[in-house]
Formats: sequence, C-alpha cells, structure tokens
Amino acid sequence: MTTKAARNTTENVSHADHSPGTRRRLLDAAAELFATRGYRSVAVRDICERACANVAAVNYHFGGKDKLHAAAIEHARERALREDLAPAASTPAGPMTPQQKLHRQLHGMFSRAFANGPAGWYMQIVLREMVDPSPALKQTIDDNIAPYLRKLEAIIGQLLRQEPDSHAVKDLVSCIVATAVYFQSCRASVEHLRPGFAFDQPCAERLTDLMTAMVMHTAAPAA
Repeated sequence: MTTKAARNTTENVSHADHSPGTRRRLLDAAAELFATRGYRSVAVRDICERACANVAAVNYHFGGKDKLHAAAIEHARERALREDLAPAASTPAGPMTPQQKLHRQLHGMFSRAFANGPAGWYMQIVLREMVDPSPALKQTIDDNIAPYLRKLEAIIGQLLRQEPDSHAVKDLVSCIVATAVYFQSCRASVEHLRPGFAFDQPCAERLTDLMTAMVMHTAAPAA
C-alpha cells in the first residue's frame, strides 16, 4: 500500500470513528466489559475491538479510559431503567406496606445483579466498583450507591422502628449488600463450592425472599 493510500485509509477510519454510532458502540462495549470483567481487567483496546472502533476513538469521544468508564456507568444506568426487570403487574394496587417496599427494593438489586445482557450491566458495574474500586469510586458512591442505600435504610428503619442511621439498620443493609457483592464478584468461587449453581432470575427471587425474611425476623420483636 502506498503512503497516500495508507493516509487515505487512516482518514476514512478516523472519520467513521467520529460518528455518534461509534460513540454508542463504545458505550455498549465498555458497559458490558466493565460489568463482566471489572475496570482494571479491561483495556481500551479490548473495548475498541468489541466496538469495532479505532483506539483513538476513545480519546476523541471521551478523553480516555477513566472518563469512558464514568460515561459507561451512566449509560448502563439509563439502559437498566429502560429495561426494568420488575413487571408492572408485581406492583400492588394502592399504597405498599414497608415489607412490600423492602421486597421491591431488594428484587430490583438482585434481579439486575443476576441479569444477562444490558439489563444487568449497571448493577454489576456498581457491585464490582465496591470490591475493586476505580478512579470513579467517589462519583459512583455519591451518584449511584448512596441514594439506593438511603432508601433501603429508610425502609428497614421503619420496620425496625429505629433511626435509619442506627447501627442495627446499617448492619442489616451491609449484610444485604454484601450478599449481592459476594454472588456477583465471586462467581468462580461460588461455582466451585456449589457445582451446578445457576446465576439466574430464580436465584434472584430466592435471595430477595431470604433477605426480606431476614429483615422481617429481625424486626419481629419490635412489632
């Protein structure tokens, strides 16, 4: 290939990589890889290969891996909202009881943690961030983790008749989140310890029911 031809080819590739379509493919590829492998185990080249894009496209659209990671978290959150796994029929008519609110909150977390495809990317990235922090840790906590925990603490505090910031409430919330982190981040260990274990929606349902029962059992003496 002549120098001129090589230059023209590079220019054509660069022009294509500047398109909005390339940006969307990079976000999809990044969200999927960060969800399944974690921030530190994914290279920019891995993302670009998955997105069929030039490596330079990451700098053009995002300014580097760190900013792409932050954008991928938000992208994954938006996709999760569009692909809600909790069917509308499961929402009770009229005001929900604290137990129903708790079950719904937990179902949202566990169902996404065990989901395949885009519906699960967001929760899986967030859970991995808690185990293997990236430069986006503070922003992820402030924008994604903390708001969810505050909701959970408010519901459990109501059930226990204690302040949301009490040790009893925060300890229960920590146990619940730790369960989700364990199953999401320690899959290889779980599969070795429990041959045949299925990371699927029936498992998410079981864990939701189990965690709900644990909280209700703890709350029983205060009822």
